[in-house]
Amino acid sequence: MSFELFFTHIVAHELTHGLGPHQIKINGRDTNPRLELKELYSAVEEAKADVTGLFALQYLITQADKTSGGPAPLAHGADAERQLYTTYLASSFRTLRFGLQDAHARGMAVQFNYFLDKGGFVANADGTFSVDLSKIKDAVAGLDRVLLTLEATGDYAGTKKLMTEMMVLRPKYRKHWSG
Repeated sequence: MSFELFFTHIVAHELTHGLGPHQIKINGRDTNPRLELKELYSAVEEAKADVTGLFALQYLITQADKTSGGPAPLAHGADAERQLYTTYLASSFRTLRFGLQDAHARGMAVQFNYFLDKGGFVANADGTFSVDLSKIKDAVAGLDRVLLTLEATGDYAGTKKLMTEMMVLRPKYRKHWSG
């Protein structure tokens, strides 16, 4: 766990709200993702900001590893990666603890389930969770691609399908959020 990486991810989350399309065309009609994704937009946007923030921090960590001489702009190396993703996993429990009432929690449920399904987050037999560093980076990139594409295309049906499948507290794991 790392307060520095937790805080840095929050900053990255806020910065990456600005990434992605703000104006799109659908069948020649000018519109925007908020209008097209309707009631699902806020959860998608919060998930997109979380995941794009993780993607950006991973990129910075990787770039810092390549930097020679001088101070690196961010903690880096294998230990920093482990701390980033482990801190993020712990933070997901904090976000989901009170249910899916707000867009941040709904977006986090999508992320948590997607990362579990892709093997980036691992539910251990003893009831604990861990991060598989060999899979989490690809899972982050994959979900980022999905979310950015849904926004860019204004794909309400695709968004509805993703949210129906992933925006849930799966009964198998619910006990971990209820304290």
